[in-house]
Amino acid sequence: MSSSSEDEIVCLTTALNPAEAHIWGQALQEEGITCKVVGDYLDAGLGDIPGFRAELWVHRRDVERAQKILREREPAGEEESPEQP
Repeated sequence: MSSSSEDEIVCLTTALNPAEAHIWGQALQEEGITCKVVGDYLDAGLGDIPGFRAELWVHRRDVERAQKILREREPAGEEESPEQP
């Protein structure tokens, strides 16, 4: 069984914390983009260890649109876009 590269699931961005990842995920879902927050419960078992952050994963075909949506929803005054892995 072969799948196209557009169906491939890729990491869109890494959030500073699980809450931020879920807010971004909700924003994408409201725009019709299927996404998954991964690693949001790592801090529960491991504590606040540097390097373990929640990630947001989407289909490759949705990456550009998802990045645009997240940029448009940045609070005023934010200079950086969501962190790229």
